[in-house]
Amino acid sequence: MKDSPMPTARFSILAVVFALAIQGSAFAADPLMCLPGKVIFEDSFSTPSLDSRWTIPKGDWTVIEQALRGSELAADKHSAVVRTDVEFPKNFIIRFKFRFNGGKAIHCSFNGKGHICRATLTPDGYTLKGEKVKSDSADRSVTVGQVQQKFTPGKWHTMQIEVAGNEFVAQVDDGPIAFGTDKKIGRAKTNFGFPMSGTYSEIDDIKIWNADLNPNWAARKKTLPPNKIIPPKPPTAEKRFKNLDKNNDGSISLKEFTNPRTPDKRAAAEKQFRRRDKNQDGKMSLQEYSPAKK
Repeated sequence: MKDSPMPTARFSILAVVFALAIQGSAFAADPLMCLPGKVIFEDSFSTPSLDSRWTIPKGDWTVIEQALRGSELAADKHSAVVRTDVEFPKNFIIRFKFRFNGGKAIHCSFNGKGHICRATLTPDGYTLKGEKVKSDSADRSVTVGQVQQKFTPGKWHTMQIEVAGNEFVAQVDDGPIAFGTDKKIGRAKTNFGFPMSGTYSEIDDIKIWNADLNPNWAARKKTLPPNKIIPPKPPTAEKRFKNLDKNNDGSISLKEFTNPRTPDKRAAAEKQFRRRDKNQDGKMSLQEYSPAKK
């Protein structure tokens, strides 16, 4: 099933006509922060194979029943990734359909000089994030919006994302609204894609419009309940160990232990490694990394 196109008219009477035209859809059609203009990208996956505009760095991607299915491959040791180039304006709207069929996460990721920002969907809701600057080891990603919302496996849902400068807004179907602001959001974006974790999930009916800021947005935003952002659980010792064990040999070398640190902290990390390496074999086991508490 394909969604009806978004209206480009900006007058309220036409918006009402459009809403009536799609009556019965679960999606709240009117954008919140932006006024849509010209369509700058769309793909409904209506051909048997993926359009040549897309590249596939990781994973298995297949067009099935006019939708794009992505599956993570164990050999990649990375989420499945598909992306395409788009010169994004400062303000834009993107809408797409998605459904989970066993997959763990779907990311709508916007990139330029590195990752810029993303919306991350899981079966339990979604978050809006500004990405860290990869070249700055002290920088961190920031969650600007978060919504708890259940997405039934096997059921299609529609997500709409709006970006205007440093502001990030999203809504799925007629659910709660995620929104937030950070300077990371406003950086230049030259491509976007859909990393997917697990096996498998699907996307369809992608459409992007350039946009102007809605003059009513500031007033509307004041009426919205603030997002309750739940900090992620800290990783377990086993998870941290696995992340450091880059060659998957079941141990951590001195290089693997110290490399993630900034140069000014590596000497201290080396001393810590040697204290934990009880048998002095130059490798740290999980037990040495995380000794049992007495």
